Amino acid sequence: MSTDATPQTLQQALATLAREHQRAEHYRNQVHVLREELETLRGTASDASTSRLLAEEELDETRDRLSLALEAAGLGLWEWSVDTGDVYLSARWSEIMGDLAAESHCQVNDLMQRLHPDDVPALNALLSETISGARQRYDTQFRIRTYDNQWIWMESHGMASDRDGSGRAHRLVGISADITERKRLQDTTEQARQDAEKANRSKTEFLASVSHEVRTPLNGVMGLIRLMTDSTLTDEQRHWITLMDDSAQTLLGLLNDILDLSKVEAGRMELDEVTFNIVDEVGQACGPLVAQASAKELTIEVNIHPQLPDAVVGDPAKLRQVLVNLLSNAVKFTPRGGRVGVNVFPAANGGVSFEVRDTGIGISAEQQTRIFEAFTQADASTTRKYGGTGLGLAISSRLVTLMGGHIRLVSEPGKGSSFGFTLPLQTDAARATDLGPLSAPMELEHLASRSQTFNGTQVLVAEDHPVNELLMREILKKLGCSTVVARNGLEAIAAWKRGGIDLIMMDVQMPELNGLDATQEIRAMENGGFTPPGVALKHTPIVAVTANAMTGDREKCMAAGMDAYTSKPVSPQALTQAMSQAIDISTHWQPALQTPMLASIEPSVGQPGSTPARTASTGANLPPPVNLDKLRHRLDGDNAALARLATVTRRQLAHHMAALTTALAEQDQIVATTSAHALKTALATITAERASALSNGLEKAARKGEWALFGRALPVLRGEVDRLDKALSALGD
Repeated sequence: MSTDATPQTLQQALATLAREHQRAEHYRNQVHVLREELETLRGTASDASTSRLLAEEELDETRDRLSLALEAAGLGLWEWSVDTGDVYLSARWSEIMGDLAAESHCQVNDLMQRLHPDDVPALNALLSETISGARQRYDTQFRIRTYDNQWIWMESHGMASDRDGSGRAHRLVGISADITERKRLQDTTEQARQDAEKANRSKTEFLASVSHEVRTPLNGVMGLIRLMTDSTLTDEQRHWITLMDDSAQTLLGLLNDILDLSKVEAGRMELDEVTFNIVDEVGQACGPLVAQASAKELTIEVNIHPQLPDAVVGDPAKLRQVLVNLLSNAVKFTPRGGRVGVNVFPAANGGVSFEVRDTGIGISAEQQTRIFEAFTQADASTTRKYGGTGLGLAISSRLVTLMGGHIRLVSEPGKGSSFGFTLPLQTDAARATDLGPLSAPMELEHLASRSQTFNGTQVLVAEDHPVNELLMREILKKLGCSTVVARNGLEAIAAWKRGGIDLIMMDVQMPELNGLDATQEIRAMENGGFTPPGVALKHTPIVAVTANAMTGDREKCMAAGMDAYTSKPVSPQALTQAMSQAIDISTHWQPALQTPMLASIEPSVGQPGSTPARTASTGANLPPPVNLDKLRHRLDGDNAALARLATVTRRQLAHHMAALTTALAEQDQIVATTSAHALKTALATITAERASALSNGLEKAARKGEWALFGRALPVLRGEVDRLDKALSALGD
């Protein structure tokens, strides 16, 4: 430094040095800040890298879990890029198709060509709807040809993703599974079901055939027993005849049990809903067993609770059948000097409880587990000692279940048994009775008591079996009737046309022409205006007397035009009831206004009118009340004839609806039945199928006396008839 420097110069140098030191300190601070920021950035970068690695690891684990789940379920994954047509297929998908288990890609058109031609339209429609946005997802089944040319069934579930602003999907993803084995099992199960139904139908047809074939000779046996009982016999012979009658009744009971079991198992057992008195039914159930109990010195105690209603609604015949089965077992398995009791009392839930108890041999706990199975008794020694088939309890259990109850058993070997059940029987103010089977002597007494009712009646017996013909003539003779015999349906029609016939007993299965067809021929001639000479009634009473006793046989006879029905073996009590019913129906018969036969209407020669438009249905889902196209076709397009037919039919509708309304108010079963039947026929003639079906339902309700059902159905029919009347009015204008 120069000694010549002035203090001022030194001071300036010191100031400059201070500024430089301050600037250097500032830079050092900046460097420190930058170093801290750099360390922070390095830490952030490290955290981001770690997060990314963790996310990728978690994603890999999710993919692994998804892959394992798809593999475990046997599902193949696919993804379709709609814009490019490229389809990604997972390894499992390729394996299902018979290829190497490796991921692959193909074009969607190549894949669609492998589909079964019958399945392509449905799948195309689903895919188009999913792509367009009409649906978000779909599931379907289709057949596809594998790479080794085998057809397999695939089930596919898919959904759309990556939709654009218009809602169109750019990508579809989904899974598919091979369901060929499931389909095979379904087909096998369906075939087994069809085979079972076929076997069940065959069994039912077989039982119907057996029923007819057994009932026909059994009718002869029981009838001959009845005739022999009424003849001069020694005490020993009368004892033998009594044993024969008991055996025949047992055989008939066994036949009825087998048929009842078949009906229940096939779901064809129908319940009646009639009004009856509980006390009467219990008495009728006990009556036939009093003699057996007396022979064994058994005491039968009947306890009826005093607060039971006088009348209830249900099926008295099936209730009596259950009670008879339980009482018969109680008498059979109770030793001499024992006791049998029947208790009937109101149930807590409003129904009626029944109990049959005895002091008999009892049933072990192990035996109780199978006692209600068909053809099962406690053990083989029971069958050898007491007899029977083991059907009684099986049928009783099923009938109680059918009537809404459940049979209960409490028993201890050596101390007796108690069978109980509760039925949901509703009370009713009215009372009705049901006829039960009678023994041979009681049947003869019944015939004697009814002889004045039918005395002088001329009866046509249409029966091809000589023994049954003989028995029918003998029964009718005891009733004071005279008979004419026909051996087939053609002979029956000819005998009826000759005149003088007051009533027809019509067998169903006859040669040449069966009873159903013969009845329809007779009714057709009556409807056409033919009346045989010497006959006052326009409607001849016809009673079906047939061995056909399966479900639906009665309905077939009624549909053919018969007025009453009784099955073989013929019970005189049931026969006289059927005869009275048929005669009452014919006596009060109201012939329907005749509808011109469509084929006989003369075609109009004048100018054809304009074709009336089809009348629209007033109901949202109801079909047109009349099929005008079919009706015009029947009339060869003759609008004038159609107008005349419409006018006549409208008068018929008004007449029959008024009659049905009056019949309901007066509960006149005869008028209700005949009017509903006539209306059904007239409506069917003009193709008013829905109204005809409703009339058919009314007719069935009237025949059974089900007035509550009749009252509910009549307004429905009236509404349909109103629609029909408007349609016919348009035709007649």
